[in-house]
Amino acid sequence: MSFNYTVKTQKSIDEIIQDITSKLSEIQFGVLGILDFKEIFAKKGIEYPNQYKLLEVCNPIAAKQALDSDPNIGLLLPCTIAVYEKEGEHYISLAKPTVLLAVASNTELESMGKEIEEKLIEVIKNSK
Repeated sequence: MSFNYTVKTQKSIDEIIQDITSKLSEIQFGVLGILDFKEIFAKKGIEYPNQYKLLEVCNPIAAKQALDSDPNIGLLLPCTIAVYEKEGEHYISLAKPTVLLAVASNTELESMGKEIEEKLIEVIKNSK
């Protein structure tokens, strides 16, 4: 089983992020932050040729339920969506919540993880 769901897109990195952010808000998710790895590396004197941005996304209600179930689940939060460039092509990739939650062996959260994963995959499909 793959730990990620990835699609290729013709859109620019900025367009993808704008579309994802908009579609996430429609399903009560928000972007908590965006890590720009190219920029982070540059500040450390490391050259990285491609764009790579990691979106930290969260649904506060689901996150609270997960933390109420097990505070250690916080180590798997928030959900992450990568938007990146590889060999001149652009991609959107989701770390699958179902796979991440499987390592926690918390059966209470399995259905929640599946529901969240389905919603995030739909956002990605509609953003590509």
